[in-house]
Amino acid sequence: MFIKKISAAILVISSLLFISSSITVRAQGNILPPASGTSKCAGQNATYCGDYTVNDFVVLAINIAKWIMGIVGSLSLVMFVYGGFMFLISGGSADNVNKAKKIIIAAIIGLIIVFSSYLIIKFVLETMGVSWSGQILNPTTFGK
Repeated sequence: MFIKKISAAILVISSLLFISSSITVRAQGNILPPASGTSKCAGQNATYCGDYTVNDFVVLAINIAKWIMGIVGSLSLVMFVYGGFMFLISGGSADNVNKAKKIIIAAIIGLIIVFSSYLIIKFVLETMGVSWSGQILNPTTFGK
């Protein structure tokens, strides 16, 4: 029961830190739409003008994939540490040792899945001619 409370507290604290860091990053940008008296959004951010390109959606998909892989990778690391902790406090009990081994194996499989998905996404992006940051690698031949 004590371990569940500690892991829940760590999860809540890390979630709050993650949310607060994203809020501070957003606070640096312009959050107000352009003035209503302007007829065009020349020089403004595409978010307010509706002037989206396919690259904007690719960058959005890349950012979502990075976020999901970061969360899953972090959770598998936490489970790896939890399995190691369970292994240390097992006291030689065969049931507890087997439970800890299963947790560690599941965490390793999770890390393998995260790294494999990163490689697959990066390969697909580079095949399409887009870098991991969302920039077009060779704009002269893109789309031909």
